Amino acid sequence: MSKAGFKAGLTALEAVGMAMTALASQTVIRGLLDQDTELLWGAFDRVPGGRTGQLVLLGFIALVAAASGGWAHTRRETA
Repeated sequence: MSKAGFKAGLTALEAVGMAMTALASQTVIRGLLDQDTELLWGAFDRVPGGRTGQLVLLGFIALVAAASGGWAHTRRETA
């Protein structure tokens, strides 16, 4: 893989990670504040644990997305 392709891949990973972090974090906050709202249009209805399980999963997704986006950002700067 060329250096330009590697940098492009890291840029894409950073962008996707940050977008997923923003969306998942917003959904978790909205889910905590408004108990009657459906999380992401019912996409996580099959998650065990009810609403708490859904919020934990979304929080975990936000955490992993932030970590991968941050990792890609630091790798892209050193490359």
